[in-house]
Formats: sequence, structure tokens, C-alpha cells
Amino acid sequence: MRKFERVALVNSSTILSDRAGILGRIDWQARAAALPRWWPYALIALVVFLIRLPTFGNPMLEFDEQLYLLVGDRLLHGQLPYVDLWDRKPIGLFVFYALIRMLGGSGVIQYQIVAAICVTITASFIWTIARRSAGMMPAFIVALSYVLFINVLAGTGGQASVMYNPFTACAAWAAFRSNDTQSPARIFGLALLSMAMMGIAIQFKYTPMVEGACFGCWFLLRFWQVRLPVLKIAAAAWAMVALAVLPTLAAIGYYAWIGHLDAMVQASFVSVFHRAPFPAETHWKQLRFVIAKPIGLIAATPIALGLHWLRRKDGPPGDFWLLTGWTISAVVAFAMLGDFYDFYFITVILPLCIVVAPLVRPGRIGFLVVCMLVLWPAILTPRYIFRTGPYLQAEAALTAAVSPYLHHRCLYIYDGPTVLYLATNACAPTRFIYPDHLNNPTEAPALGVDPVAEMTRVLASRPGAIITADRPVIPRVNPATQVLVRDALARDYVLVARVIANDRVIYAWALKSLHPAPSTIDDPRAAIPE
Repeated sequence: MRKFERVALVNSSTILSDRAGILGRIDWQARAAALPRWWPYALIALVVFLIRLPTFGNPMLEFDEQLYLLVGDRLLHGQLPYVDLWDRKPIGLFVFYALIRMLGGSGVIQYQIVAAICVTITASFIWTIARRSAGMMPAFIVALSYVLFINVLAGTGGQASVMYNPFTACAAWAAFRSNDTQSPARIFGLALLSMAMMGIAIQFKYTPMVEGACFGCWFLLRFWQVRLPVLKIAAAAWAMVALAVLPTLAAIGYYAWIGHLDAMVQASFVSVFHRAPFPAETHWKQLRFVIAKPIGLIAATPIALGLHWLRRKDGPPGDFWLLTGWTISAVVAFAMLGDFYDFYFITVILPLCIVVAPLVRPGRIGFLVVCMLVLWPAILTPRYIFRTGPYLQAEAALTAAVSPYLHHRCLYIYDGPTVLYLATNACAPTRFIYPDHLNNPTEAPALGVDPVAEMTRVLASRPGAIITADRPVIPRVNPATQVLVRDALARDYVLVARVIANDRVIYAWALKSLHPAPSTIDDPRAAIPE
């Protein structure tokens, strides 16, 4: 009798324990459901801003957005991209930065806040889409993973991909939502939204057109699946393509109207195919460097896709194929230019985070996945991005050093922070204002001018101050233009400042006729670029 009572007592305790666990889970879900619907997005925004807050105000956070901010500023002052300021990015990116510049201030903290908003929007779309195949918490983990991984991939500031990923994510969300309806009208509305978003993204960088084509083909498939007549599918396809290319056609039409279409075509399209290729060894080194950073996320992707395949009948029909196609198109867009810079991979991180969401689950494997998605990028995040003070001091020191020599002359940044053009409000002696354009041999055949002739012209204009660095960002230097700069510095300039920024030594040189006193820096010839 006692044995029976003990067994009954154990069974009763187990049942009560199980019920208590179930009730606890139900209570947690009920509590979550009782919160406002916007609370996950507010939590994502809070996390994004807490992570990025230490970087706000750093004028030298990354390299490329310094150029974008400068061109956006000069655009407001009447200078035109491609004509007065050369770069191959679409004009939409510079218009976006011009709008940011209109917010006032230095523009630096303004673009960084806007970038944080863009990251928040992208992560929110990741959370929304990932919930289709995973629960609330796994979806939040992968959204957080995106926020952390882009910091590892030089996305701490306002890289082009950071700014346009919200549009890509919105377009993807519309494509996934089309899987939830059989209404042709509803699908058509989502298709127009998706194509409009991709049309805007393409005006930030042209490579998103690959993902846009993927989404467009998916919507055509959905029209066929709901048995829309062929003529109506053709009409819908025409409307989708027209909407996607409209922003680019508007930009081309504007430059044709003002008579500078040749400059736009040369910079935006022709120059891409004229760049000198990197050596094969450099390509592989770049690729290994990029893959090593999100290696856990990349390694988990095939396993996660297999899990999506096994579960393909549990969720909305077509989600597996759409997610797979999107992932492949993002990889193709990353690889199509042939240069494997780390920030190019930011666009691939977006679909990969959604792919791996089902792997975030209780248990040892789930714990390992969470470590790869959150702990790994947190460890790899470069610590320099959180040290804003030294970079503010470096900018102030360089600005103070060169400003006295710029009253009636231009500043030339051969190698250094482009933001100094903005900080000093100085003119530039060339339209090739990004240092990489004239000092990188890869760009030499793509500029549309002879870089040696252009550098000769720049130095003949005798800029009031020149900025150089002790070593290039990319270890490839155009020797022909480098010799011209070295000779001019030794002959006509005196070193007036030496500042450490971004783990490099930045040197400021003043024209001797404007600074007749000898250099106050020991051994100034050691600062001439080698």
C-alpha cells in the first residue's frame, strides 16, 4: 500500500510540475501578448542605439561615408557628382546624404543617428520575417545578430549598404507576404511596393538589382500560381520593371537634360569595367578575410536551409524557395564586382540572419548557434570604434594645423581623412577628392583621365596644405603619382603637424611660401610617403 502511495505521489508531483511549467509558459506568452504590438521594435531600437551610442560623433569612424557626407554637403552648394566630384556611386546615395546634411550641425553625428535608424528598421524587418519560421525569441536573436555582425564588417557608420538595407528588407518582406494570400490584387500591390523599394536601393548602389530581379521573378511566379491570365502577368511585369528602374531613369534623364550625361555614364557604368583587376592572391586574401568574420553564420546556413526544407510544408508555401533564391542572389550581388571588401558582405548578412533563425532553439546545439550569432561578432567588434574622443581631437588638431594656409588656397588630401575638407570648409584642387582614386593603381584606368597628368595639375595649383599618411589603407599605391607627391613635399612644403588617427599617422604639410619658418617636427622627410 505504501509503495502504491509513493508511486502515486511521484506521478502526481510530475503531473503538477509539468502543468506548472506549461502554465508558466502560457503565462509568459500571455504577458507578451498583453504588451503593445510595437514593443519588439522598441526593444530592437533600444539595443541598436545602446550599441552604437559610443560611436556617435566620431568623424573618422569609417572611410567611405566621409566621402558621402562631403559630396552631400557640396551638392547643396551647387557642385554635381560625376561632374565636379568624381565617384561611381549612384546619385541617390549623395542626395540621401545631402538631406542628412540639411539637418544641421557638423553632419557627422546626424548621419550616424540616421544610420542607427536604418539599422533599427532593417533589424525590425528581420525579426518580422524570421518569426514566420521561428519563435519570438529566435527572431530577436537573429535580429540582434545582424546589428552585431555589421559592426564587424565595417558597418558601424553609414556605409551605403547600411543605408539601403532597410529598402531591401522591406522589399523582401513584401515578397514573403505575397505567400500569405491568393488575391491577385493583393499580390500586385505587394509587388509594386517591393519594386519601388528596390528601385530606391539601386540608387544607393547598383548591385541590389540582382536581389530586385529575384523578387520580381518571385512575384511573376505568384501571379502564375494564382492563375492570373498571361496578358495580365505581362502587364504586371511591365509595371514592376518600370517602377524599379524609374529612379535610375530619372537620374539619367536629369544629367542628359543638363548636358552632362557623358560624365555620369563614364563614372557610374564605364569605370566599373575599366578598373585594373587585383592579383589573384589579393582576391583570395580578401575573400578569406571576409569569410572569417561571419564564419559561424556562414557555416550554419547550409544546415539551416536543410531544416527549412524539412519544414517547408509547415509554414506558408513557397517561403523556402523565396528565402533560398534571395540568399543566392545576395551572394551573387556580393561577388559580381570581383573585389571582396568586408562591407560588401553586409547585404548578404541580411538574408543569412533570417535563414539561421530556426537553429536558435533550446539545447546544446541551440546554445552553440547563439554563441556564433551573438558572442562571436561581439568579440570581433573592433574596439577603436568606441573611442570617439581621440578622433575628435585628431580632427581638431589637423583642422587647426592647416586652416591658416587655406584662406585663398585649396586643401589637398593625398591620403587621410576626407572629412577634413568638410571640417575646414576648404575647396579641393581636383574633382577626384577621394584619396583612393589618384593613389590606388586599381583605379588608374577607370578615372577617364591620366592620373599622372591630373596629379601634376593638382600640385601645380600649389594647394595651401596637403595631407598624407605613413601607410596606405590598402597596401597598393600608384608609384607614378606617389613620386610626384614626394618630390613636391620635399621641394615646396613644410611639415606642420603629425597626428595619430585610425591607427595611422596623419601628416599635415603647409606651403613654404605661407609658412617660411622651418618645420617644428623632427625629421620631416621621414613623413614623406614611401
